[in-house]
Amino acid sequence: MISPMKKLLLAARNSDRDRVLEVLKAVEAVHVEPVDPTTIRLPEGLSLEIDNCTRAIALLEQVRPPDNSKLVPPGTPSRIVEEVLNHDRAIPQMREKLSQLRHEIEELTPLGPLGIKDIKYLIENGLKVKLLKGPADDFSQIVAEASSMISNDGGVAFAVVASRNEISIPASYVEIGLPSRDVNTIDTEIVNFERQIEEHLDALSCFSLRLDDLRKHYVKLINRKAHSQVATGVYVEDAIFVLTGWCPAHRSEELGNAFESEGIAVGLQFSEPAEDETPPTLLKNSEWASSIAPLYEFMGVTPSYTEMDISGMFLIMLTIFSAFLLADAGYGFLILITLVIAYMPLVKKGVDKNVMRLGIFLAGGVSIYGLLTNTWFGEDYKIFESYRFDPNSKDGMILLQGICFLMGTLHLSGAHIVKALRRKIDITILSEVGWVMFLWAMYGIICGLILKQDFLMPSSWIVPLLEASGILILLFSTASGGIFARIGAGVGAILQNASACFSDIVSYIRLWAVGLAGGKVAAAFNDIAAMLPIFVLKLPVYLLGHTINIILGVIAVLAHGVRLNLLEFSNHFELEWAGRKYDPFKEIR
Repeated sequence: MISPMKKLLLAARNSDRDRVLEVLKAVEAVHVEPVDPTTIRLPEGLSLEIDNCTRAIALLEQVRPPDNSKLVPPGTPSRIVEEVLNHDRAIPQMREKLSQLRHEIEELTPLGPLGIKDIKYLIENGLKVKLLKGPADDFSQIVAEASSMISNDGGVAFAVVASRNEISIPASYVEIGLPSRDVNTIDTEIVNFERQIEEHLDALSCFSLRLDDLRKHYVKLINRKAHSQVATGVYVEDAIFVLTGWCPAHRSEELGNAFESEGIAVGLQFSEPAEDETPPTLLKNSEWASSIAPLYEFMGVTPSYTEMDISGMFLIMLTIFSAFLLADAGYGFLILITLVIAYMPLVKKGVDKNVMRLGIFLAGGVSIYGLLTNTWFGEDYKIFESYRFDPNSKDGMILLQGICFLMGTLHLSGAHIVKALRRKIDITILSEVGWVMFLWAMYGIICGLILKQDFLMPSSWIVPLLEASGILILLFSTASGGIFARIGAGVGAILQNASACFSDIVSYIRLWAVGLAGGKVAAAFNDIAAMLPIFVLKLPVYLLGHTINIILGVIAVLAHGVRLNLLEFSNHFELEWAGRKYDPFKEIR
């Protein structure tokens, strides 16, 4: 459920501002909002310092620390950040220069160990020197006092000629510019740049030993930023400042007691949110329903304060969807057992227990579904001989497809029913009843078109449901206006939503289709492994193939299972996920 919020208005002496903020941090109950956002001022350079620290931490997290812990570099965290970024900027510049040098040496390689200094000496003493390129067979046609073929690569010759008189070259030869330096000089420079890059990388490796210090420094910077935002976002009038925000209703008394115990005189006023105000959303659910919270965080979605929290329903339906999408008891039990064994060690290391619980819920659903469909690592295996369900048979496919359509219809019907129950009582509730009937009529049509047979609901119900739903939607989509206005609103609603009802129900077949595809992929890897002669060769194929398939299944859960909740269901429920997360002012640790 969404926790009720109270609008907070706090007034205190300006001289007590820092003490008031410290109490607010300690209580961790107030989502502070600036009275005037334009008054917020951050210390100069703080935002840049936070960005730089973030970049430095991200960089060092990818670096392997040295084996010798005695190499820990000294310096303040700010200095470490500056050094890390300097090294990071220098490395790509040197690699670019290194690339240019290697390109240059590739062009000089055909010239061999040409002595550039000697050539310059000859030129300075009045000799004409040319560097030529042409067919090796025509080399003898060059007329000069001295000529030498430097290299012969596939019939293409590079030659250097020198003479006090005019030099005559055949038409097949071209003169190329004399290089400014020789290969040995460039080789030396390349070695120098490679050494410098290695030194920069070694320095970054040493700095990674200070990663924990940088993380603590980052937390301090974030706390400093939050404090500055709150401290400068208040309204000040003479010796009094005023702060506004939101506090969970059940914690308002706790906030007052905290100031009283600290002996700070403050004025607190709590009020209900106005109609034009949107408080932040604090989800307060049971432990099992809270397991969906990490997914909300990952997707960046939060229900609005005025919307309904569907966490429990979201988790239940996602568990069912995941079961269809992975559709393999072997995968389910493998993930489930791994998570159960790793639960306590990982939680003790700081992993969010809700993440672990979410994984356990989803893996449990996959395990049960796999047992019901007799599917183990892409193969049919019947634990109970009397239970011989085959998901790949014609009857098995029809049953699973029908369940997908039925589940989709129930899911979307639930959205309209709950939406109707949340409305104030008026005649528009009947339009929601009409849409439920329309969904079931579409369900009957879809079963007839795709399954070619009835599935739980007789096809004879389709026409009566369409007639009844049409009347309810046409007449009761709006509570205002005359009969013609109501019919106009109903026609608009049908034109806008009728086709979506059909396509939304059909979209639930993706659960069966993706699960079937995953089973085929698993079976294909099994077939490949079966062609190999010994188990030692088969094992890598099994491990790699099924690991890839599990990863694809997890991606399918995020792509399809989450979508059916966030799009299809939410559209029918008119849930916009337009809320903002409750973020109390506190000291981040």
